[in-house]
Amino acid sequence: MTRSPGQSSFLLGVRGVGKSTWAQAKFPDAAHINLLDEGRYQDYFADPSLFAADLQFVPPGVSVVVDEIQRLPNLLNEVRRLIEGRRLNFALPGSSARKLKATGVNLLAGRALHKTMQSLTPAELGCDFDLDSALTTGSPWTGLPTNGAHFLKTTSDCISAR
Repeated sequence: MTRSPGQSSFLLGVRGVGKSTWAQAKFPDAAHINLLDEGRYQDYFADPSLFAADLQFVPPGVSVVVDEIQRLPNLLNEVRRLIEGRRLNFALPGSSARKLKATGVNLLAGRALHKTMQSLTPAELGCDFDLDSALTTGSPWTGLPTNGAHFLKTTSDCISAR
């Protein structure tokens, strides 16, 4: 998903793949709600109607990013209500499609696209690919590449350079 969709969407994928970073870059003027903010999470958990109250002054058609949506799947009922009633567009990054589906919550059928962000492949990572990290943590790299040109090298270039 290289461009921002024109409608609401889930963006799901493994942790650390860049969903939140992508959403911040693609929607810099959006209202942002991060459910990792424990105070906000607790408030919405206790009273989901506070979510709509926090968005009451967001104009119709404006984007809202709700990061880590899998933490409070019941907010999706409020999201649906705001999509239909206020015509807000939501970007909903999260790391657990299974958790959302398992809870049996409203997955916004027909109202939101479902997109997945995959991890980078060893070929994409080039010399920054770390097999030990991939085998022990499930992540094929240990951090962001420091040099863009180096990042674009192929694995065979890295092997021949050693």
